[in-house]
Amino acid sequence: MKLQFVLLSTLLTLGTHVSAQIGGKRNFAFLNMPASSRQVALGSTFISSPDNDISMSWNNPAALNSDMHNHAFASYNNYVSDINGGYFSYARNIGKKGTLSANVLYLDYGQFDGYTPAGIYTGTFKAQDQCFALAYGTSYKNKFRLGASLKYAYSIYESYVSNAISSDLSAIYTDSASQLNVTAYARNIGYQTIAFNGSERIGLPFELAVSISKRLAHLPFRYHLIFNNLQKPDMRYTITETNQKDENGNDKFQEMTMGDNILRHLALGGELNFSKHFVLRFGYNHMRRKELTQEQRRGTSGFSWGLGFRIKKFHISYGSASYFPGFNSNQFSLLLNLNEFYTKK
Repeated sequence: MKLQFVLLSTLLTLGTHVSAQIGGKRNFAFLNMPASSRQVALGSTFISSPDNDISMSWNNPAALNSDMHNHAFASYNNYVSDINGGYFSYARNIGKKGTLSANVLYLDYGQFDGYTPAGIYTGTFKAQDQCFALAYGTSYKNKFRLGASLKYAYSIYESYVSNAISSDLSAIYTDSASQLNVTAYARNIGYQTIAFNGSERIGLPFELAVSISKRLAHLPFRYHLIFNNLQKPDMRYTITETNQKDENGNDKFQEMTMGDNILRHLALGGELNFSKHFVLRFGYNHMRRKELTQEQRRGTSGFSWGLGFRIKKFHISYGSASYFPGFNSNQFSLLLNLNEFYTKK
């Protein structure tokens, strides 16, 4: 109870700094990076499923449960260009009090050449983001799970440094009879504690979302519906620079339709389990398709796929997401149940 009280007090304090902005107006956007190849394959950074995948605790701490005790997880993300990222997690059950996990997420943007405004070479430098998190999940009555996390984010771009404190809250409802999961969560509740040199403090990419996950009764298939960015129902905007003219020679504007706005709040995913040792995954993210591609050449942008398989004690998975034509993000993950490596006497 003391641990739950401390977490609740911290989250209420951080919650006073919440705002409802999205892309382009927030700092520490890397906090929304997918933690695992499974998330990449399913088209979203947030999924909900009743299994022992501890990577879900990154954005969904309520997913932590006793079955994850002594599980370790590692993931490598070959993002785009020279950008690479990784995620590490370890979970420990603390009896009836719940389950804890320690997590690390990083993003490395590679090496850059530095120059003064006069064009004088100053050497090379790197740009990196890191986040360290503690997550806690516990059961509530029979069909509910609750979770919270506390995160410390740190960014360094040459001599520019900033950090932030944030947290995530989530709750899961599970109906085992119908194999249905419904999850609600709020992530990136917090504020920038130290701003970049010479700049003002900017909020974090706060988000509200709901996920519905269900396994079909007569097929080994589970679907995922993720409703994102519910903190801002209306995301419509007008594009004024279209380089097009109407019949009177006036500039044409392009306005987002209500249908497009609704679909931008939705991500779809599916998992087809051929056996206990092999699963095929796919997903679609409409916002990604609309925001990251040109109208004339969309290709497979917004679509994603992946697979997972088990070889003895190793759970290996791969996910690939198309962000814009010619550029895919590829992620590899490894899940280990360390209990299986102990020799039984």
